[in-house]
Amino acid sequence: MKSITTFIYHAFTSILFAGFIISCSSDMETNSSASENSQLNKIERPNIPVEVKDILAKSTCLGCHKMNTKLIGPSYSEIALKGYSEETIIDLIKNPNPKNWPEYPPMAPITWLAEEELATIASWISTLKTIE
Repeated sequence: MKSITTFIYHAFTSILFAGFIISCSSDMETNSSASENSQLNKIERPNIPVEVKDILAKSTCLGCHKMNTKLIGPSYSEIALKGYSEETIIDLIKNPNPKNWPEYPPMAPITWLAEEELATIASWISTLKTIE
């Protein structure tokens, strides 16, 4: 029982911290630095579609993830480079696996989104293409 309480406390704290980051950060994202992975620099830089951005904001995703820059978690461009299927992306949102991203803090499971919303996020991430 104590581990569940501890998990809930940490998940709640993470969500509060993410909200703080969102409220303090600018909507403008910086350009990739020269030290970033060269593959990241080959990702097309589309804007996040409004319907996707609304879901990402509602689900607190934008507190930890940005389109092209690292924050608390990897950028959506970096996630796209992994080449996950849409089904895998959905599963990793609901049941994050810290082994996939050991250089980042573990993500709290996002279990409150409808399947359609998860599919919208996964489909959008899957559409991010690299420039050959």
